[in-house]
Amino acid sequence: MPRRLSRSALLASLAGAALLLSPISPVSPAGAEINAAVTLDGPSADIVGVDGVAIAQDGTGGLVYRRRVDGHVHVFVARYVSRAWKAPQRIDVGQSFDSFSPAIGAGDGGRLVVTWIQQYGAAVQDRMFSASLDPGATQFQPPIGIDLDVRDGLDSAPSLSMGPGGTAYLAYRVVYTRQSPLLPPGTVDADIRVQRYDGSFWSMLGQPADRIQSQPMPDPTELNGPHIASDGNGNAVVAWIEPDDQVIPRVYVRRVFGQVLGNVLQASPSDVNGMALRAGVDQVSLAASPFGETAIGFRQQPDSQTAWTHARAMVNMLPSSLVDGAGRLIGARPVDGAGGDGPPGSLGTVQVAVDDDGNFDAGVGLDTTALHAAGDEATVGTPERIDDGSSTTTPSPFVARGEGGSLAAAWEIDQGGAAHAGGVGMYERQSDGTPFQRIISSARGGAVDQLRFAGSSYGSAVTAFLQGRDDGKQVVASSIEASPVDFAVYPPQGWTRVRKIPLQWDPAHTSTGTVTYTVQVDGEDIVSKLRGLTRTISASAVGEGSHDLTVVATDSDGQTTTTRSVKLRVDRSAPTIRTLIVKRRHRLTRTVRLTASDGARGECSGVAKATIAWGDGRSGHGKRATHAYRHRGTYRVRVTTRDKAGNKRTVVRRVRVR
Repeated sequence: MPRRLSRSALLASLAGAALLLSPISPVSPAGAEINAAVTLDGPSADIVGVDGVAIAQDGTGGLVYRRRVDGHVHVFVARYVSRAWKAPQRIDVGQSFDSFSPAIGAGDGGRLVVTWIQQYGAAVQDRMFSASLDPGATQFQPPIGIDLDVRDGLDSAPSLSMGPGGTAYLAYRVVYTRQSPLLPPGTVDADIRVQRYDGSFWSMLGQPADRIQSQPMPDPTELNGPHIASDGNGNAVVAWIEPDDQVIPRVYVRRVFGQVLGNVLQASPSDVNGMALRAGVDQVSLAASPFGETAIGFRQQPDSQTAWTHARAMVNMLPSSLVDGAGRLIGARPVDGAGGDGPPGSLGTVQVAVDDDGNFDAGVGLDTTALHAAGDEATVGTPERIDDGSSTTTPSPFVARGEGGSLAAAWEIDQGGAAHAGGVGMYERQSDGTPFQRIISSARGGAVDQLRFAGSSYGSAVTAFLQGRDDGKQVVASSIEASPVDFAVYPPQGWTRVRKIPLQWDPAHTSTGTVTYTVQVDGEDIVSKLRGLTRTISASAVGEGSHDLTVVATDSDGQTTTTRSVKLRVDRSAPTIRTLIVKRRHRLTRTVRLTASDGARGECSGVAKATIAWGDGRSGHGKRATHAYRHRGTYRVRVTTRDKAGNKRTVVRRVRVR
C-alpha cells in the first residue's frame, strides 16, 4: 500500500494539482478505501436519470435510477452487497405508464425499500407506489400503492430515510394548485405529506407536516423539497420550506414519533442583529444521528437592508431526542467562514451530517471550491478546502460523518470545454485525521450530473451519478469503505495474579463486512482471528511484569484499526524476605532488622502488607521493620507478606541473639 501523506502535505499537493485531461483520468488514492468507479448501465440514450442512493450501518445499500424501456420510463435498482454492486433489476414491474420521482432507503441485512410515482394515464391523478426487498432476498416484492392521489406528482421531491431496523419514513410534496389569483406571486397551493413504513406496511400520518395547511408554498424547485431523516429508535425529523406570516420562505422542522408529529420549530432566522430579515431560504438539507441528534443545513438569501448582503450557508441543530431540551433548536449559525455581510461570490448548496456527540459537518461550495466546516452545539470551526481546484463551476459537496470524527465527502467536478469533461471528487478522513482523496470517472468519461450520496454512521458511503450525454449516458457508482471505528480494550485493573487473564474490548463498528480481532502484547501477536469481544490468555504466554496491550481490528477489506496501548500488569510471585540482620547495640540491646521485597519497581505490584511475630511475644508490621530483643536466646521469627496483586508468602526463620 502506498505510504500515507500527512494532512498538510496532501492538501498542499492538491492545491497545486491541475487536471487538464479530457476525460478526467482517475487519480490513484493514497489508500485503498476509496473504490474506483463502476459503470452499472449504459452508455445509452435510454437512461433518464440517477435519482438516489442509500446505505445502512452494516454497509449494504443500493441505488435507484430510471431507464426508458419500450417507450416508457421505468425504475431500476442496483443493490450494494458484500462491497460490490449487483446487476440492476427493474422494480416497477407490471406498470405500463411512465414512472418518475423514485427514492430509496436501506436497512441492515440488505433490506431496501423504494418508492416512486406512476403516471396514471392522461388524468392529473398520479399514484405513489413502493416495493421492498427483505433481508436475505435478492428480488423485490411486487409494487403496492401507498398513495393513490398525489395530483400531478412531477414536483413531489420525495425524501426517503430508513433506520437500521427497517422502519422508514417518506416525506413528499403534493401540489394542488399552481396558478390562482388567490395565491401570492411565486407560490403554489401544496402540502407536505409524511408516511411511515414499519418493515411491512406503509401508513400515512393523519395530517400534513405543514405549519399552516392553508399557507401557500414556494414555487417548487429541485432544491426546496422536503427532507426527512430517521434515527435509530424508529423516529424521525422532517424539514421543509414554508413562507412565514410575511410570505418569506423559512425553514421549519418537527420531530416525528411513530405516527405522531411533534411541535413545529422555525430553524432559519427571521432577523439579523435585531433587524428583520426579509429574504428567504431557497435550499434545505437534513441529517439525524441514531440517537436523534439533528443538523439542519440551509442557504439563506441576502437582504441588503441587514448585515447580510451576500448569501449565507447556515446550520441549526436539535439535540438528541433522549436529553433535556430535545424540543428546542440551539440557533442558526453561519458555516461559510465569512464574517460581516457573508462571502462574496457564488455560494452552492449546504449539505450536513451529524453524530450522537453533538458534532456536525457541513459541505459548502463557494465559487469553484468545495469546503468542509465542522462544529458542535457550541462552536463552528473555520472551513477547510477539500477539493483539488480542478472544477470550473461551483460544487455542492455532500458529507457523511462517522463515529470518532471520520468523514466522507463527494462533489461534482465540471471542467467544461467542448468535450464536457467531468468527474467526481471523493474524500475520506479517517478518525485519526489521515486524509485520502481520489477523483473517479467512468472509462468513457463525459460530463457529470445528478450526483447522489449517502453515508453510514460508521463512516462508509456510497455515491452514484449520471455521466455523459445523449447516447453516451451512463449510470456510474462508487463507494468509500471506512476502516473500523476507534475502540478500546479493557485489561484487569491494576496488577493481576490469575493464571488465565480475562480481556475484553469494545466492538469496532464497521460498514465493511465482518471484523476479526488480534490481541497483541508488547507488539507480538498472542492470538488472532477472533470474532468475539472477550478472550482469556495464559499468564505464562505473557510473562510477569508490565506490558503494552493492544487489540487490532481487521475488516473484510483488510483495513485495520488498533486500540490505544494500555498496560497489562502481571505479578504471580509472592514477596520475599531479602535481608535479616542481627546487630548488637550497647551491652543489653540486641537488634534485628527485616526487609521484605516484591521485586524491581515498575515490574511488580509491590508489597502491600507484612506482619511479623518476633518470637518473644511481641509483633510488628511493615516491609521494613526493626526489633530490639531484651534477652539473649534463640527466637522463631514468623513473617507473613502479601503484595498488591494478592500473592501471599509466609517465611519462618530462627534468630539467635547473643
